[in-house]
Amino acid sequence: MNLFGESPFAILEAHGERVHQCVHLLRDVFAALQRSDQAQLRALADRICQLETEADKVRNHLHEIMVSQTLLPINKGELFTILEQQDSMADRAEDIVSMLTYRDMTLPAPLLARVLDYVEQVLGNCELARGIMSRLDLLVEASFTGRDALTVSKLITELAEREDAIKPAQVELTRALLAPDAGLPPVEAILWAQVIALLARLSLHADHTGHGIRLILRLKPAR
Repeated sequence: MNLFGESPFAILEAHGERVHQCVHLLRDVFAALQRSDQAQLRALADRICQLETEADKVRNHLHEIMVSQTLLPINKGELFTILEQQDSMADRAEDIVSMLTYRDMTLPAPLLARVLDYVEQVLGNCELARGIMSRLDLLVEASFTGRDALTVSKLITELAEREDAIKPAQVELTRALLAPDAGLPPVEAILWAQVIALLARLSLHADHTGHGIRLILRLKPAR
């Protein structure tokens, strides 16, 4: 890759770091929400917005590099798919924190505890996707095959299995938030349902990022 200029894979990893800084801050966002710390919540919203903009700049740079390079070990379309799914994770993090600043979104303690559990489930999937992306340099060195590729494939399978649990959790939690006995004002109940849906989308983008990596692996068929 050095013979042909800047490595797109190094840029993709740099983009991933910006993206996961955005996502990681969601844990602090919900902690601020739990404390009813609106000032901290808005400060975190500003920081996530800044990081999302930085991620976009790295994404745009990668687009420019990809246009100028013709020799790559993988299909350009596959690389673009990984990039766009990864970038969408930062977009969803920004959407989530923005929505949480629209109103005072405090919840009764039992409901908030369920929301926080769901957030951890989603962020766990995002962190697994980050772990997969952190092995990209090893995959490039191994030409996307061998032991490293097999290890990454197993991690992607684990991520897909964990993603399967997100939809049922989303439905169950949304029902609880919209239930009459939850006691939430209608506007806040709807906003919370949207937040929960955005968190589900965040997890789905993480899963799709992993799936994009799987498409470029060159594993030998099992005998």
